[in-house]
Amino acid sequence: MLVSILLPARAATFGTGLTDTEWRMDASIYFCRFYQPIPQYGLAVFFHEAGKTLEFYLESTRNLMAEGQAALTVQAPPWRSSAITTELGYVTVKDRQVPIRIETARAGRMMDELGSGMAPTLTRKAKFGDDRIAVQISPVNFKQYYNLYLACQAGLLPVNFSQIEQSTISFAGGGDDTLDNRAKAQLDDIVTYLKADNLISAIYIDGHSDSVGNRYDNRRLSERRAYRVTDYLVNAGIDAAMILTRYHGERYPIASNDTAAGRAKNRRVTLQFDRIEDDPNDPLKDLPNFEAK
Repeated sequence: MLVSILLPARAATFGTGLTDTEWRMDASIYFCRFYQPIPQYGLAVFFHEAGKTLEFYLESTRNLMAEGQAALTVQAPPWRSSAITTELGYVTVKDRQVPIRIETARAGRMMDELGSGMAPTLTRKAKFGDDRIAVQISPVNFKQYYNLYLACQAGLLPVNFSQIEQSTISFAGGGDDTLDNRAKAQLDDIVTYLKADNLISAIYIDGHSDSVGNRYDNRRLSERRAYRVTDYLVNAGIDAAMILTRYHGERYPIASNDTAAGRAKNRRVTLQFDRIEDDPNDPLKDLPNFEAK
């Protein structure tokens, strides 16, 4: 019994080698998924969605790690046993289909290490028993496919749907209804997305004002602001038939008009978009569900 207590826990390692490593790429203007299948475990995925930054996640067909903190290290693959192991801290393990997610900085470091021939490795206590589970990403053929990832990354849209789904264009005070450079840049990104996504079915534009002045003038001001945005979209090539433009004056404040900061928030035009969600060819249906069990 004493001998069994003193024996170190075994490590079950999942990964590939020199001859069976495979890299794959799913590329679109909406996201880049650059991944390595891990036999009997799942997928090691570098994921870059339009409008966001790179991240890494582990997708598991059967998560064997216990919930808690997994060690992230950079190790030498078996054929480079003399290289030094580097520690990159700990990452949270959750008991779900995507048990591990790693933020941009360390995901980028993992890519750099793969390019140098090293193997990022995740190690955690097993869900059942006292063994340790290690998932190792192989650097074999990484450089060959990395260029495909870079090409995909360069072609991503500037924003994704969740970022524009409820957009707000802000306006200066004093009855100003002009679009400043920041607003135009924001609308340019929205136009780029709308032209790419043919599942957008309707656009709702609503103009608002603060409470300075009388209600009639504020309603007219909110109307001019709303049509500034509408005209910008139409002049950029968006179908006017898709757009419903409304204006409300000071009726629907989202902050107190008693402060300058509150009034600034109320001087706005909002944009909302209807999108067909049940189309079988929807490219966004393949986005990862990080909350899935």
